[in-house]
Formats: sequence, structure tokens, C-alpha cells
Amino acid sequence: MSKTIIAAALCLMLAAGAAGTHLPGGIPAVPGAPAPLKPKPGGEHERPEPVEQGFSIRLDADPRLQAPVRTLVAPRTQTFALTFAEAMDRTSVEAELRKNAEPDGAQPGMAPSKEPVRLKLAYRWHSDRKLQLEVEVLSGQPGPYPVYGYHVDANGARTAAGSELSGQPVFETVLQQPASVWKVPVSGGAVVRTGELTEPYAFQGLQAGSRYVLATKATGYCNCDAPFPKLYSLYDLDKGMMTDVSFKLMASYQGPGDLYADPRGFFYGAEAAGAAAKELPEGAVAKRITIGGYVHGSGWSKDGTKVLLAVSAAKEQDENLDLVIYDTVNLTAQRLPGVLKGRVEHSQVSDDLIPVTFRDNGREVRMALREAETFAEIPYRYSWSTGKVTRWNPPMKEAYSSEYTETDDGLYRLYQNGDVYTREGALKFQPPPHSSLSSWLAGSHRAIVQEFVETGSGDPVTFHYELKTYNADTNRVAGAMAKLSGQSYILGTDAGGESVYVVSAAAPEPLK
Repeated sequence: MSKTIIAAALCLMLAAGAAGTHLPGGIPAVPGAPAPLKPKPGGEHERPEPVEQGFSIRLDADPRLQAPVRTLVAPRTQTFALTFAEAMDRTSVEAELRKNAEPDGAQPGMAPSKEPVRLKLAYRWHSDRKLQLEVEVLSGQPGPYPVYGYHVDANGARTAAGSELSGQPVFETVLQQPASVWKVPVSGGAVVRTGELTEPYAFQGLQAGSRYVLATKATGYCNCDAPFPKLYSLYDLDKGMMTDVSFKLMASYQGPGDLYADPRGFFYGAEAAGAAAKELPEGAVAKRITIGGYVHGSGWSKDGTKVLLAVSAAKEQDENLDLVIYDTVNLTAQRLPGVLKGRVEHSQVSDDLIPVTFRDNGREVRMALREAETFAEIPYRYSWSTGKVTRWNPPMKEAYSSEYTETDDGLYRLYQNGDVYTREGALKFQPPPHSSLSSWLAGSHRAIVQEFVETGSGDPVTFHYELKTYNADTNRVAGAMAKLSGQSYILGTDAGGESVYVVSAAAPEPLK
């Protein structure tokens, strides 16, 4: 197995474990997957604009998904709602949907399917303008990676008046098995699925030990790094309940300086307040924050009483920001003008800005900007006791990021590169080959280890992961507690430090 493949897999483990995220398209980039395409320069990946002619195709399982779109859907039987601008020739519509449903030929950047997709279509007309189309996948089911699916395409059909449809939007599907979030006990025992999800989602963790995580669906797919507009949801790990919403949820807010901070760990713009009141599950009351200007990132304090924000006068000003500390109890704001010198980090694959993140350990808050020319990180700390912002020097030299998580007592720090250091800056541990460390377990000096295990050669290679724990006091890695499929990733740990949350289509296998 090549060093390149192993390195790619370990990079995935670090990214997914440390940040609680994964790559566009809802799957991680893993060994044997098709090579990513290079995105086009600029912002979001190009996609057709909706046609304003009264024609629409929506997925019943998630009506937010509407043609024109190329997106991930589960390979189960799906129903689509088609609305036409005028009365249609029903026989002609059914014939063209059948003809266009199974596209031929390989698709750029897609994993090859072992067999072509074959479908069974069923039609239920509610009127000459409204059709409910049922699609059952008979063959061409996805394996570990998504495969190019089917089209819902009515172009070529005739209206009742005899004219032919052309240029109408198409709903293109990419088939992927939906993943669930599993709760894996560290001490061994039964693995519990938090809830059964019927459609593919990508997940993003919030604060450590949080009951809630963000979930997204992309409205495009290319198996590349290009960003697509997203649809947002909130997932309750305790209840196993997914709540789809019509507005953007953010772990770190970007937007005008009028926003809501929800104590469950996320943010949204003030323009979404009405929708949030109707769509979000009942819980803690969100606090409105009105500070003006443009916010380039936000985060909650450890005690949940304050929100920290990186603010400029306008969106175009992405350098030399103010630090604003908003007290959600007393409803007051403290502003430290221009203390965050440097530039907001820019995405390497688009024109997007990456929001500033805040990490509070109860004593100080960490954040970082970048040098405009060299892109070198400028790490900052805000002290709760002195009220001042200062720069600090991480122990790793020339590292791209100084981001770390630490044990509850602050004695040990796990940096984004996977190395463990003491609070004083001494190197304590480097993970062995093919392994990465992710989250600390609450109330302990133990961290989760994810080890890559190759189980066979070929193209693609076959492999799985094993979950272990690292003890910083003894500097040792314990035996495996669970076996994960190769397409799994760690989302985080629970508040009690007893379990690990794993995202996987297949159930993790306990090894204790």
C-alpha cells in the first residue's frame, strides 16, 4: 500500500475527528475513492439557475431539494412531486421520464458502479399538471462510495396542446447509503444507534459534550472540493431526532451584526428569527445580539453566559478586527477595538472566508488570524482575568494551525496535527503510524485513538478502523474497543466521558 494512500486516510481521520466535519458530498476522501476533481476558480461551484416557468421537481423526502440539482439521495424507493406549467399529455410524460431516467456513460469524478442503475417507475397523476413519480432502484446500488444514480427529467414530453418541453430543470441523483450516529461505550458493551436516518447527511459537532450537532445536505455534488449551497438541520443525539430548517445554522456565525445566539451551541441571522421560532425544537431561549458591522466568527464561553465575536465595520474588511464580548445575562457588550491584527483565513478552494473560531477553557479564550502575505497563523489569547488580548507561541514550529483541545484540568493538550503536549509545552506523545488522536474524554486524561487497519490489497484497498484510548498519564495506548467500517468518522464524545459518537452506515463492532 502506498504512503500516499495511508497519508490521505490519516489526514481524513485528523480532519473528521478534530473538527467534527467531513468533506463536500457527505463522504470522506478515503483510499480507493475516485480522484477529486479540481474546482473552478471563484466561489460556489457553478450550477443551473431555476427556470421560472411554473415547472418544478421536488423530492418528497426533503422538499427543500428542488431541480435543478445534483445531490445525494438514499437508494431506497423515492417519491418526487412534479408540477407542470400547463396541462400535459400524460402518456408522453411517462415515456420521456422512462427514457431519461437511466443515463448512459461514465460521469466525471464519480466512482464506477459495478452494474448500471436499473429502475422501476410508478406514476400517480393528481391532475394533468401534477404528477407523483415513484422511483425504485432495482440494480446499481452503491457500495462504500456514492455512485451516479438516475435522473428525473421530463424534457421531450408534450403538453396537451402539442408543444414539446425543453430546457426544463433536471433532478440528478447520486446514490449513497445513509449513515447513522452510533454511541460506542469506551468500556465496552452494546453499541447504540442514536436514531435511524433514511437520507444522507453530513455532520458537524458543536461544543464538546453537546447534546446537539449540526447536519447539512449539499445542493450539488461533484466529488471535489468545490463548495455548494447547503441545507441545514439540527440533530438531537439524545432523542435521535433530525429537525430540518429553512435557514442557515452556524457553529461560528458569519454575517451582519444582528444575530441570535442559541445556548445549544449555534447561531443564525436575525432575519431567520420568525422561521426559527416555528421550525427549531423547543429548548433554551436564543439571545439576540445587535452590535452592527459584520461578524467574521463567533463562539460561546465555557460557562455559557457570554458570546465572543470577531467584528469589522463591513464584510469587505477582513483585516484588523474588533473583539466583542457580549454578556447574554446582563445584555451588555464590551468591545476591544482592532486588537485582532491580521486577516481572516481564506478558503484554498473558493472565495469563501473561513470564520474565526473561539476556544474557551474557562481561563482564557483562543482565536487566530492569518498574515496577509505569508498566510502564517497569528494565534491570540484573551484572558478573562486581565481582559487583554495577547499573542502566544505554540510549541510546534511552522505548524499551519495552533488549534488544540485540552483535558478538563488543562494539563495536556492535543494539537490538530495529532501530537500531545503538556501545558508547559513539552512534547508528550506522537501517535504511531496509521493512527490519529481526536477527542479527549471528559473528566480524564484519556483521548480517543483511531487506527487505520488495511485488510486487503486491490483497487480500492479494503480497510477498517479500530477505536482505542490513549492515556496521557501512562503514555500508553490501550487495546481496541471497537471496529469501524472504512467510511466511518468520529463526531465527538459525550458529556460524561463514557462514550464516543461515530458516524457510520454500518454498525460499529464492539471488541470488548
